Amino acid sequence: MYRVLKSISILYKFALFFPLFCKAATESNTILNETSVFSSAQLQAFKVFDDERPTEITGRSFLCVPFFRVFNVELQAGIHLSADEVVAVSGDHHALGAWSIAKSLPLRAQNKQRSKWYLRQWICASRRVYYRYLIYSLSAAGERVLRRWEAQQVPRMLQTYEIHRSPGVDTFGEAYPRSVGGGHWLERGWLLHEYVIELKFIWQQHLQMSLPGQSQGQVGLDKLRLKLKPLSLLDNTRIEVSRYGYNRSSFRTQSRQGIRYIDGSIVIFRLSQPLDVANAFRLSIFERDRTQFPLGEVYIYPEQLRGSRGILQLPIQRQVSQQVIGQLILPYLVVHPMPNAQAINLCASFQRYWPNNWPTLDVGSRGLGASFHQSSTSLVENTIESYLAVVKAKGDMVQLDVQLTRDYVPIIWRGFGFYTTSLAATEPIVDRFDLRYVLIRQLSYAELKASRVFILNHWTLQEYTHLNVRNVSVLERIFPRLSEVYDALPRSLGMIVEIKWPQLMASGVLESTQAHNKNTYVDRIIEITARSGCGRPLIFSSFDADICTMMRLKQTAFPVMFMTTGRTDIWDAYMDVRTQSFLQAINFAESAEILGTAPHVQNFQHNPELVDLGLDLLQVVFLWGSDLRNVQLLEQFRAFDVTGLIYDHIERVGPAEWKRAPFFQAPQLLEVFGGQCVAIGNSTTVLGAKPTKPTIWPKMR
Repeated sequence: MYRVLKSISILYKFALFFPLFCKAATESNTILNETSVFSSAQLQAFKVFDDERPTEITGRSFLCVPFFRVFNVELQAGIHLSADEVVAVSGDHHALGAWSIAKSLPLRAQNKQRSKWYLRQWICASRRVYYRYLIYSLSAAGERVLRRWEAQQVPRMLQTYEIHRSPGVDTFGEAYPRSVGGGHWLERGWLLHEYVIELKFIWQQHLQMSLPGQSQGQVGLDKLRLKLKPLSLLDNTRIEVSRYGYNRSSFRTQSRQGIRYIDGSIVIFRLSQPLDVANAFRLSIFERDRTQFPLGEVYIYPEQLRGSRGILQLPIQRQVSQQVIGQLILPYLVVHPMPNAQAINLCASFQRYWPNNWPTLDVGSRGLGASFHQSSTSLVENTIESYLAVVKAKGDMVQLDVQLTRDYVPIIWRGFGFYTTSLAATEPIVDRFDLRYVLIRQLSYAELKASRVFILNHWTLQEYTHLNVRNVSVLERIFPRLSEVYDALPRSLGMIVEIKWPQLMASGVLESTQAHNKNTYVDRIIEITARSGCGRPLIFSSFDADICTMMRLKQTAFPVMFMTTGRTDIWDAYMDVRTQSFLQAINFAESAEILGTAPHVQNFQHNPELVDLGLDLLQVVFLWGSDLRNVQLLEQFRAFDVTGLIYDHIERVGPAEWKRAPFFQAPQLLEVFGGQCVAIGNSTTVLGAKPTKPTIWPKMR
């Protein structure tokens, strides 16, 4: 009897307030009349709820019953907010901003320390809601700049039955620590309304100083401190610094004393500024134990930071007399946001998503392997036909090389150029003087497809023009466009997209020349991938550390990996110290907050246990090199649980005999990576995911 009376009472109360919750199927577009006691903001929230009602449902809707949700979050002890930073919440519901930074809801501070924040918000009680917390700051123009956000693979959930529970207190950055896809995970935001300048001490020597009456050793140039300061009176530049050391290479706020520096160590200053700001800076150089009066000063002016990258040659001056006492050679990088950066959202991040319980993956290098300069394979390298052969060999991923033509068309090709001739296709080549070497960047895509192609292999010229004509099958054609590769390969075949960029060698000679704007170069590849390549296991990689940095700062949907030669007797060393050893490579991966590294296998042949240096930091470690064409060596590194092996001739020494199927053929994994399309702004739904069903209103007891 008691239950019957209670049910009647509940139904009576619900009938009284029913017009507040749902919209009748009439011509009226309002929920309540002007005499309603609810505010206009609450009425707008109700309208948003009602707009989610399926169009096929007529009459009154029970799919959205709003109630007050209290969001309580507490910052951990190590997180300190600046005066302009605010904690906010965003989610998949329109009332929470639909994963948008601009529409996220700011919380209110509960204490003077600004460590506890809360918000009361109307939200649906009859559907599951996902949400995340974030920290943003406001620029002078009032635009939101994302600083940190919770990037767990599975966001926080608000279930329908939690309407009856106390909301509790969330810990910022930590969600479902005992669940798969949860734990403590914070990431930096991508660039939206600001740009980044990196001043890089990445060579063996940058400073040359000489003081009157003192030798270089007496000055103590092996024990210095560097401190960077903007010359503007406005506090509109955020300065962070990274000094590389194992497990302590992350960027942090510059201290008052500056940062320690010796020749050969890696120190990078990262400056973040609004897009309309261009400050000048002063770099002060101190002896380590004397921080009151600098040995010298260097002034950096905005007009000197031209383009996307360059090398500064700056005089070192005394503080008072302005006497020149030396020279600083300093490479720099300027990173701008993508043109469509506003489309990227907080739905998910794949920057460091690669579970460590996945098996060692088999990756086909350029398909079945090198065919131009090494032992020949049955198929030509970097063709769609060669990539599809990896699927038949039960390979998990394929590695390919991408670079841009003069008109910024991403194409697949290993080298920076090839030999060609102005002679007609019917005229034979008499000798090598009839040929000239042309770079990919010097040709438009139309000129590239109209060129005769020759490859020098062991002092013998071989012509491949027959694979560069338009009537050849797309699968066999050389120079395929990146978009064609994305369209032709199945989404169950993972991809490592290596971005080609010439490096400065340790000898001081450039590997090749490059005239493209580096920001536009990277933006174009991301745009093509967002449009045609999302929704698959895909990793961007490069031998250029700055490319990896730019890929990381510009987007959050695709992970990035740093490829290095390290110490080998095959490849000449680069000038960049970050590329010269596996240890410095993983320090860079930690500093840049990227997925991991791909070093050459020769770095581990005498000490395979070194791979644990990267794996212990939860980074991926892919190995590559021609030595990996050995079955016994492949099995040895599989026993050390490396993330992946990139090698030639996967059809001969690969897993076809013992592997049942490629790893990424699992539908659940394809559904996970389908979130890339939503995160990059290319789609509003996950490709391959089952349609969500409306949750059932809980029974009242």
